[in-house]
Amino acid sequence: MNVRLVTDEKIAETSSKGNQEKWHDRETGRWYKLDQFGYEGLAETVISALLERSNLETGLDFTFVRYRMERLEVHGHLRAGCSSGNFLRPGQSLVTVNRLLSHSLGMPLGEKLARLPSRKKRVAYLAEATAEVTGLARFPQYLTLLFEVDALFCNDDRHLNNIAVIEEKGRYDYCPVFDNGAGLLSNTQVLRMDIVPPALISSLRASPFQTTFARQRNAARSLYGPQLSIPRLTPGEIEEALFPALEYYPRRDRGIITDRVKTCILSGQRSL
Repeated sequence: MNVRLVTDEKIAETSSKGNQEKWHDRETGRWYKLDQFGYEGLAETVISALLERSNLETGLDFTFVRYRMERLEVHGHLRAGCSSGNFLRPGQSLVTVNRLLSHSLGMPLGEKLARLPSRKKRVAYLAEATAEVTGLARFPQYLTLLFEVDALFCNDDRHLNNIAVIEEKGRYDYCPVFDNGAGLLSNTQVLRMDIVPPALISSLRASPFQTTFARQRNAARSLYGPQLSIPRLTPGEIEEALFPALEYYPRRDRGIITDRVKTCILSGQRSL
């Protein structure tokens, strides 16, 4: 079944990667996101399926957003994308750490972080200042988890507006892990399909600290300990999780996408 989206209900949000088109269905409460640069819907869907195997909810007591693939009719064309439920209840809002700490500091958060002399001090400031402002004592562990997820799935878009908490009447809660669509080399406009995946992976830099995934993750782990645990995935298990989502993409690209996704995850879990 195709989901038809109406143009005047579009919400266009600007990210570090550009404009991403999103729709909210008021009847079902679901959010729909169009693929904008490649196969972001597949990345969101596959990563959420694989996180089901992790200790994220059962051991760490955090949550994550579950995505599913969608074929979306918009602007008169059929396009691939994904959808998710709305994790915000009435009265709740999403507050990014960028907005939260910039307000608390009275200066841009990025400027404050740039003044700190080491990667570990930047990680510690971001984790502990957020915990202090929000009262969320386990925010350092939550931040470490985000960096571990990004390293496993090669998500280079965890900028300061993609780390957030939930606010309701002055009280805060942890946000589900969300917005992994830049993972798995999904941006084929920049990460071209004619370049071998290992070369693409080596060129990536993890946000928000613009270093390698391993260094960013390890800086957080050295401070707060490892968080994410997920059974080692075989190539066959990755293909099994990937197969339903591939149906939404041209047949000519499916083998290349499969190779890119498997290379990301297999290399990521070797360092995890």
